[in-house]
Amino acid sequence: MSSRLPKQIDPWRVSEQGLSYTGVAELIDFPRLAPLLIRQQGSVDYAFRLSRDGLGRPLIEGHAETTLWQTCQRCSQPVAIPVDSDFQLVVVEGLDEAAALNDAFDPLMADDEKVNLLDLLEDELLLSLPVVARHEECHAWQYDEPISAEERENPFRILQKLKSTN
Repeated sequence: MSSRLPKQIDPWRVSEQGLSYTGVAELIDFPRLAPLLIRQQGSVDYAFRLSRDGLGRPLIEGHAETTLWQTCQRCSQPVAIPVDSDFQLVVVEGLDEAAALNDAFDPLMADDEKVNLLDLLEDELLLSLPVVARHEECHAWQYDEPISAEERENPFRILQKLKSTN
């Protein structure tokens, strides 16, 4: 087990050796994620374990845990987004192989037969972000009951009065 995450790995060689990596990465080191956050300070705890699946393909099992901060889209206040994510990726060599994968695994196309684990970690964090960041119990918008047609004032009532007086 190693605490230092290598820049790139050969998934076929590393999975054959059954290597694992655990450690902490700074959020500021993720160039695609950092602009989406209101606080780039902080870190993410990660763990990667490489092995082989039943068909001998490289299997990357990972875990990421952190808290990401975004702006609530209702009240414009900071909202904490806890991330505690597990993922399993099988390294595939083509789209046909990716389409044939079991639903329990996600495919990973290896570029030039190398994999960047830090990029994988950033991808997982990006996927953990909500489409719209908001507090569970945000009181910025208080929804009132809709006004029924009988209770609503008719804007043409004044015209009706003018018509009846002539």
